[in-house]
Amino acid sequence: MEKLDVDIFNDILDTTNKLYANKAKELNDIEEYFRNTLRKTIHPNWKIFRRETRKWITLGGIFLLNITMYETKDDEGRITRFTYYHDEKLKQICNCKYDTDNLKLAVKFYLENSKIPSNLKQLLPSKQLLNYYLDKLKIKEKLVDKNEQILAKIKSNLVNDNQKIYLEMDDFYIFHKSTKVKKMRVREVIAHTLKNNKLSNVINMFFTKNLNDPTTKNNDLEFIKNTINKELITNNDEQKLIVNGDGARWIKKLANKLNATYSLDRFHIQKVLNDTFGTSKFASKENRIYYKTYINKTLNKPWKNVFDEAIFTKNKDLFHQLWYEFWSDPNALKMPIGVYERARNFCNLILNNANAVFDNNEKLKSYTEHFVYNSFKKHIKKDQSLFCFEHMKMKVIYKNIIKNQATLFY
Repeated sequence: MEKLDVDIFNDILDTTNKLYANKAKELNDIEEYFRNTLRKTIHPNWKIFRRETRKWITLGGIFLLNITMYETKDDEGRITRFTYYHDEKLKQICNCKYDTDNLKLAVKFYLENSKIPSNLKQLLPSKQLLNYYLDKLKIKEKLVDKNEQILAKIKSNLVNDNQKIYLEMDDFYIFHKSTKVKKMRVREVIAHTLKNNKLSNVINMFFTKNLNDPTTKNNDLEFIKNTINKELITNNDEQKLIVNGDGARWIKKLANKLNATYSLDRFHIQKVLNDTFGTSKFASKENRIYYKTYINKTLNKPWKNVFDEAIFTKNKDLFHQLWYEFWSDPNALKMPIGVYERARNFCNLILNNANAVFDNNEKLKSYTEHFVYNSFKKHIKKDQSLFCFEHMKMKVIYKNIIKNQATLFY
């Protein structure tokens, strides 16, 4: 049995190279047979005008293919010149020296923000040339068509489904390349259902506004509300909208406009609990010192644990009792300013969103930040790179299509 071995210092992919080399030889042999033999039989009036070679860049290497231009004369002596392509591959490389597999790989590398291996760089178009092929191959149009297919299927599922529709809402900021670098606010509304505790029927809606642009009827809250109604509201009276958010005012206002149940996102509650009362190695030094010995004496547990219990069991009375005990304890008089500010922010978040925490029947969930990263930010993240907004949209739509999710930009 032959010993398995690879030469890691040789950039040529041997098997791929042999396959393409054989194909190149086959095409050249056919061209030579037609030019020297078959032509004289079936087209005796075709005269050779010029012979050329065209570069064929493949994943197996670079090859030269022979192409011949012929000429004919009519009865009046007028000359007609043309190139005869005996294979579709020859017609293709006359317009583009890169094989379609190379272009496909280059486009996927770009849309996925993947680093191109060094051995493939000379076989793929440059970044500037790729922009030309993105347009030539109508990549944007293909993404839009596929996205529309997924969107239509999801909307059909929502019409025929009695499940609750969850709306995860948040906002974040990005920079994009225009005539100059611009900062943009993105308000996301991610609609989905839950089936066996798994996300399904996901529609990603992103409402964008450059910071230096004015607020208009095409980017205000009323526009977002109308768009959600247009895309999501069905004639199914049993469906219910559940809005999850981080407590931002615009989210609460939008939930009211939509007559939706508003629920505070579990991730943000857990984060503010950890920031306020946490004592792990990730907590502030002030926290670790202050809460090292200061615990709730009634339940004999750390403050983080007792507030966690009150919030996630939706026990409003227990929360108010704990809050009174926290501030009435003598230790509160020695509270460092940083600890005080975090405790005050925690109190404001929970009390300002008391209905969303204690008075709704929805189980607190943590999907909002998941969608911020996995439906948008992750897809435009690449070291030392800044993309134009149109290309950002293509990348986001493409990556969400791979997950069978629809994406809408406004």
